[in-house]
Amino acid sequence: MDEPVEVILLSGFDSYGEPEMRRMTDGSLYVVFNFMPPSWAEESSERFDDFDQQLAHATGVPVEWEDREFFRLARTAADTVERVRGFLASYPR
Repeated sequence: MDEPVEVILLSGFDSYGEPEMRRMTDGSLYVVFNFMPPSWAEESSERFDDFDQQLAHATGVPVEWEDREFFRLARTAADTVERVRGFLASYPR
């Protein structure tokens, strides 16, 4: 993976390891988590099985779940960063 051109820190999702967004040179965004499922979730929680689809629904752009903690948004819109931020900050605990 190339180095990001911008790293956007996020807060309000997982106090033991907040996620970040990485904007890449090609305009794509990676949403990178320290823990997935997050540290506050039950180990057997199935509600994260389709987290990529939940994130796609919230942002309105396709999301590819590349690895356990890496989600790639290849095509983004002007409001994608704010939509990701809002989705994660309001995610039900």
